[in-house]
Amino acid sequence: MARRIISAMVSRKRSRAIVPLVACLPLLLCFASGCQVAAPLALTSTSMGVAYYYMNVSDKTAVYDMDTMTRASVMTLKKMGFKVSEQSMDKRGDRKITAEAEEFNVTVRLKKITKQCTKIKVRVSEDVVMRDKATASEIIFQTEKAAEQLTARKRAGQ
Repeated sequence: MARRIISAMVSRKRSRAIVPLVACLPLLLCFASGCQVAAPLALTSTSMGVAYYYMNVSDKTAVYDMDTMTRASVMTLKKMGFKVSEQSMDKRGDRKITAEAEEFNVTVRLKKITKQCTKIKVRVSEDVVMRDKATASEIIFQTEKAAEQLTARKRAGQ
């Protein structure tokens, strides 16, 4: 008999909890249906922002030694009107050149691949978020041209 009373009380409590849940279910579905549209958009825009931030950097491997690429990078930046503000080298011998103009900050990173092969990576940014890949690509193109000219002068002098 006590079991029936307890089970009746439990079933009444469950039914009392289920009624508000069932009453709120259509309302919850209306709000949740918006998440089905908004959540993927939010995730997509976030992933696109991250991709934009990391992908708008130009890089290329060039067949020139590190010293030639360093000189060519500085020449190119000056030729393009950037003011070279800093040049540094890390423990591994990789080099970093920073330059700036009115609106842009440029970072050129040079990494030695082999004795005659250097990877150049250029990041041009307007502020913390905005990147300019076209200018970065042009800096790489002009740096390779300058490296070619420096190499030609070196050969002509020998």
